[in-house]
Amino acid sequence: MTLALKTRHLQVFLAVAKAGSMQRGAREAHLTQPAVSKLIGELEETLGAPLFERSRRGVVPTECGRALIGRAELVLNDLASARDEIAAIAQGVAGRVRVGVLPVAEARLLSTTLLALRRTAPGLAVQVEDGTRDVMLNALRRGEIDCVIGRLHADAGGRDLHIEKLIQLPVAIVASPSHPIARKRRLSWSDLLPYPWVLPQRGAPIRTAIDREFTDLGLAPPLPAIESTSFRLIQAVVAETDMIGVITYEASLAYKRTGELAVLPVKLAGRLPHIGVITRTAVVSKALGTFLAALRQQCKSAFQA
Repeated sequence: MTLALKTRHLQVFLAVAKAGSMQRGAREAHLTQPAVSKLIGELEETLGAPLFERSRRGVVPTECGRALIGRAELVLNDLASARDEIAAIAQGVAGRVRVGVLPVAEARLLSTTLLALRRTAPGLAVQVEDGTRDVMLNALRRGEIDCVIGRLHADAGGRDLHIEKLIQLPVAIVASPSHPIARKRRLSWSDLLPYPWVLPQRGAPIRTAIDREFTDLGLAPPLPAIESTSFRLIQAVVAETDMIGVITYEASLAYKRTGELAVLPVKLAGRLPHIGVITRTAVVSKALGTFLAALRQQCKSAFQA
C-alpha cells in the first residue's frame, strides 16, 4: 500500500544520504536506527524504487536516490521559506528575500535598490549572500536563496531557471596611479599586453569580453598572473604593482576619487553581457516580487538617465 509522503521521510532520507550510514543518520535525525530504517523503507515503497545500496561499510545513494537529494532539499527549503514568510506576515513584516550576488555584479545597483526598499517597503527583510556562479545557482536550485543577480552568461542559468535581463553597464580597466601607462592619454589594447593582469576566471562574462578584444585585433589574450573577482584583492595588488585589473565602472570612480587607482583610457568595443536576475520560476512570492520591482525601477531611473 502506498503511504502518504511526509516531510519527516525527506529529512531522514537526507540525513542518511549525508551521513553515509543508517546508524549515523539516526544520530543526526535524533531517532533510533530501527525508526530510520522504517522511514526509509516507507519512502522507498512510496516511490517504488530503492534509494540506497547497502553494504557493511554503510549506504550509498542509488541513481534514484541521487535524483531525490536535490528535490528533497528543494521541498524542505521551500517549506521552511513559506513558514518564515507566513510568520513574518503574521507579525506585520512584509516578508523576507534571500538574494545571491555573483562576483563583478554592480554593487551600486543593489545598494540603491536596498535604500529604495527602506522607504517603500521598510518591513521587507533582505538577506544578501555572495559567491561564485556555480555556488549561487546551485543554492538557487535547492531553494536556499530566492534570486541571483549578476552579469549573465549566454547560458546564464539553464532551462530549469528563469532569466530576466536588466541592464548593460560598463567596466573599467585600472592600474596603479604610479604605473607608467597611467600617465598616457591614449592607449591601445596592445599597449597593455606587456604587463601582468588580474582577471576573472576563464569563462566569466567579463573575461570573455576582454579576451575577445585581443583576439579581434589578432593578439593573444593575456594570461593572468592572478584570477579573481574580489574588488578588495584587485585594488590591493593593482595599487602596489604593475598589474592591470578590471572592476565595475562604479567601483572605479570611488577608487579614482581617493587616488588609489587610475582608470586607463581603453574601452571594450564589444557589448558586455547584461546584468540580470535569475529566479527558479517566472512566478514569484509577494516579497520577492516587491524586491524585483524595486530593482527594475533602479535600473530605469538611476542607470539609464
